[in-house]
Amino acid sequence: MRVRRRAIFVVALLLLAGGVAAFLVPSRHSGRGAVPARDDDARRILRDVAAWDAATHDERRGAAAWVAARTDGFAFDGTETFGFDGHRHEIAVFSHAATGLEFSLVPGGTFLMGSPEGEAGRRRVEGPQHSVTIPGALLLCRTETTQAAWERVMGTNPSTGTIGADYPVESVSWDDAQLFCGKTGLRLPSESEWEYACRAGTTTSWWSGEVEAGLKRVAWFDGDAGAWARFVERVLGWMGRTPPSTENHPVAQKDANPFGLHDVHGNVAEWCQDAFDGTYDRAPTDGTACDSDAAAYRANRGGCWGNSAAFARSAIRQGHAPGVRCKYRGFRPAKSVAP
Repeated sequence: MRVRRRAIFVVALLLLAGGVAAFLVPSRHSGRGAVPARDDDARRILRDVAAWDAATHDERRGAAAWVAARTDGFAFDGTETFGFDGHRHEIAVFSHAATGLEFSLVPGGTFLMGSPEGEAGRRRVEGPQHSVTIPGALLLCRTETTQAAWERVMGTNPSTGTIGADYPVESVSWDDAQLFCGKTGLRLPSESEWEYACRAGTTTSWWSGEVEAGLKRVAWFDGDAGAWARFVERVLGWMGRTPPSTENHPVAQKDANPFGLHDVHGNVAEWCQDAFDGTYDRAPTDGTACDSDAAAYRANRGGCWGNSAAFARSAIRQGHAPGVRCKYRGFRPAKSVAP
């Protein structure tokens, strides 16, 4: 009898633990069996994030299935809810056959691009702040392109920092990223698409808020953790042991933003399609890239592991020559969704 009671007690504990784990760990609803929505319904839901959020779970699945049916090389895997506080979205997640990468289906919407004049760390190139409308949904990679994905497509690994399948590929130029995208049917996002997706409805310095302490749970950057890493490196050096990497980190180790995107702040800076201009005075307001074949500089966004928190803000932008390679920069590919 005592043995039976113990067995019942152990089973009860296991069931309780499983229930707690199911509550704590985000679950993904499978995309199997989703019936594509009618054209008009899908376009309406995908045109604006407010319409997407107002739709039912089944309507969102139908819109995602509609996208999958019209987008070669992508499969609808299911939906998952991401976010915090008042910024939460049920996001459709897709897998891409050619690269093995996961993509979020980001609904369209309108947002303020750039930083307000009073934002700490603001630079002139981040203004003037202006309204931009992303007219429809796009598929955007949930992570920076990994070294495994690059090797799978290109057959080489150009990275000069930390090497590993799940680490972001770096030491790739804007020109290199174009070659990768050409081989896979993908493209680089425009600056406005990138910032819209990074912010995911937020208006603060980082999508995680205004406090640097909150940034540490969502980004790899050179904050207090960087100082601690340098101290550990010195101590281990004195002990004759190999220090841990203080460079880039495996993707998706930090929290995802409300659109299900990891590492939009820090880790490696990300190339965008745009020609880099010193202000937004002539910037498009329809989500397209400010492009020119003869551009001397191309935009990159998000900052990297070696940057301060100020250089990892949602509005931060820099320009570099399209042929330049360094271990601080990689990219996050996108795919246009059928209109």
